[in-house]
Amino acid sequence: MRDNIIEGILNGEIARPKDYNFGYWDLVNGGIIPPPEKKSDGAVSIEDRFLSQNITAPELNKLKEARSYLEKTVSLERTAMHAVDGEFDDGGGAFSRKGKPDRALATKLLFSDEYRKLNGDLTLKISQMQDMIRQRYAATILKQQAFGDALFAANSYINFGLFGLVILSLIFLRNRFSARASQLMAVVRDIGSGNLAARAPVSGHDEISELATTINGMVGNLNVAFDKLEDKIRLSGKALSDLEVERSRSEKLLHNILPAAIAERLRGGEETIAEVFPEVTVFFSDIVGFTELSAKLGPHDTVNMLNAIFEKFDELVEKHGVEKIKTIGDSYMVVGGVPNRDPLHCQHIADFALEAQAFIISYAEGVPYPLQMRTGIHTGTVAAGIVGRKRFSYDLWGDVVNVASRFESTGQPDRIHVSEAVKVRLSDDYLFLDDGTVELKGKEATRSFFLIGKKTQMPGILEFATPRAATASPS
Repeated sequence: MRDNIIEGILNGEIARPKDYNFGYWDLVNGGIIPPPEKKSDGAVSIEDRFLSQNITAPELNKLKEARSYLEKTVSLERTAMHAVDGEFDDGGGAFSRKGKPDRALATKLLFSDEYRKLNGDLTLKISQMQDMIRQRYAATILKQQAFGDALFAANSYINFGLFGLVILSLIFLRNRFSARASQLMAVVRDIGSGNLAARAPVSGHDEISELATTINGMVGNLNVAFDKLEDKIRLSGKALSDLEVERSRSEKLLHNILPAAIAERLRGGEETIAEVFPEVTVFFSDIVGFTELSAKLGPHDTVNMLNAIFEKFDELVEKHGVEKIKTIGDSYMVVGGVPNRDPLHCQHIADFALEAQAFIISYAEGVPYPLQMRTGIHTGTVAAGIVGRKRFSYDLWGDVVNVASRFESTGQPDRIHVSEAVKVRLSDDYLFLDDGTVELKGKEATRSFFLIGKKTQMPGILEFATPRAATASPS
């Protein structure tokens, strides 16, 4: 649907929305602004926008060639995305033929030689058109500069002539022409030095007044010519930037849905990405009583609350070098050691969890409703790769993911519930509360702990058991 809207805007069938710029579709994808309305009032095709700037026929031909490559590129992208959904062209361009989702075909199309060549040809045609416009305006600017030089020379001759006229005026009509001639000479010198905003005062109907009028008109015409030239250059640049926005849209889409390292591997030609990571740490969190809380707050305030929390979590992900995998409702999933292998994955997840928990506690103090978070962490082996039907996504699977989720669901509010595997890896530098044994769904009873902080930040505090740990049988 979005590609149809873009094509309609380029064809002049749909009016360009307000603030239609480089980041417009990112805002639409994020739900920040609604999709554009399909209104035809005021719609202007890209060719007409260029024609209004009086471009030449060769420049228009380059524009049409560039658009042809853009349409072919968009067609390949559309075919690839429909193939992921199991939808294929029925021969009429409607993609109504259903079949088995073919992610391999989509990847092959997006990284085929044809797709790379189309992008390269599109860039070449835009560059050639830019060069032609620059060359054409360069010649115009040279002509204007030559005219300015001639005007400067003329002004110089006028200066000499006026100087002689002033001498004669001083001799024969000193009292009548002295002040006016001095003013005119000052203006002429100002114009000669490059100040085209200067104007000579006009009074009377004698030769000095006529000369001042002529000079003012000549400088005014030169100003108008330069202003028109600058406007044309600015408008042409704006139209070219619109084309560049559309060309780079497909590349930005890939980075919006995949980690940077995975996107680079796809662009490098890998068709299937799936691998095993023997040492990673998985973090899960959710909000206690979220269903009841969201019903009480309503959709608007619930979304505002989740935005505030998840935006902070996203900042902490960047700070600690871990990877956000996904959010589902109020649940937030993070992993350390994927897709870039990291020997300190467990420490980085622990630091992330401590700061995330501290933020929730601080945030809860400023809202008029109860807000608590449960957290679960486990370490082990996972498989990771690109999966999905509607669009590409990077996901994890394996027993460590399930165990981390169950540690979260069996934890206590505002505490970080971790497995013994996590405790073993962090016990030298972090403090824990022993929670005894915990029953996990589908698992045997296992030891569990609460992570409470780093030893360097909490000197003098000894580890001790929670009430549940105190009543549990020794391991």
